[in-house]
Amino acid sequence: MHIPIPTLFTGLLLALLTGCSAVPVQLQLVSASPHESKQSTAASCLLPRAASIQPVVAERHGLNPQRIAVLNWNIYKGQRDNWQQDFRQLIQQQDIILLQEALLHETFETQLREQNLHWTLNHSFHYGDNKTGVLTAARNNPLTSCGLRATEPLIRTPKTALLQTYRISGHAEPLMVANIHGINFTLGTASYEQQLTAIVNILNKHQGPIIFAGDFNNWSDDRSAVLERMVKTLQLDAVPYSNHNRTRVFGHTIDHIYYRGLEVVEHKTIEVSSSDHNPIMVQFRINQSQLSWNQP
Repeated sequence: MHIPIPTLFTGLLLALLTGCSAVPVQLQLVSASPHESKQSTAASCLLPRAASIQPVVAERHGLNPQRIAVLNWNIYKGQRDNWQQDFRQLIQQQDIILLQEALLHETFETQLREQNLHWTLNHSFHYGDNKTGVLTAARNNPLTSCGLRATEPLIRTPKTALLQTYRISGHAEPLMVANIHGINFTLGTASYEQQLTAIVNILNKHQGPIIFAGDFNNWSDDRSAVLERMVKTLQLDAVPYSNHNRTRVFGHTIDHIYYRGLEVVEHKTIEVSSSDHNPIMVQFRINQSQLSWNQP
């Protein structure tokens, strides 16, 4: 499979723009809570202690099993003038927010703090003076967090993924949430498949509900076939989108939310001009058969 010329040109241009940017030597997670300062860790999902997620004791404090609102959006590093207004509006009432191409700067962090969100960024590289990568934010503090990164074969900058677990009220097994920005610029699918396989191997060990979302960059038939195989391996369902607002590249939708152990209550994809991707919003609930005990 060859890379389409526009895609290769964009990749080479990006390489020139990011050539002098700093790439962390090792995987680096940056996280913060509403009233706590940022801290950095190096929690790789490839380490046994990070990948072994144990069930937690069923408690009342956690995500509402009847309403788990999720936003997935590649925000294009907030480069367009109207991103702040759209972002502020979209993240309200969302329980879990999965972002790709998030750019950590003061304005962005202020918005997260004002919404009382706990957030973690898996640092890909510096864009200007700020860290960029995949970021997951939530109303609840995650039980566990770990990250993966894969190097773009052609432009040599990392693409990152972030895996976290969240307690669900009345549920002994936590919800595992995986946020991915897929490898983009390759001459084949080997690197792309390797990146997805690393995530699938971790998700496959989790016994509770799963959300696997992000910008998968499956912009070709071959890439889409790899993604479909991975989704089938995990026995995930795709959100039954009722409109065609999701971003397409060469005829393929590249932003997805897959799930297991959940039911879709409602969903929508909104057309925006504040990014080159349209945000997806889904409201889930836990299958009653999945609950370990019922709340009174």
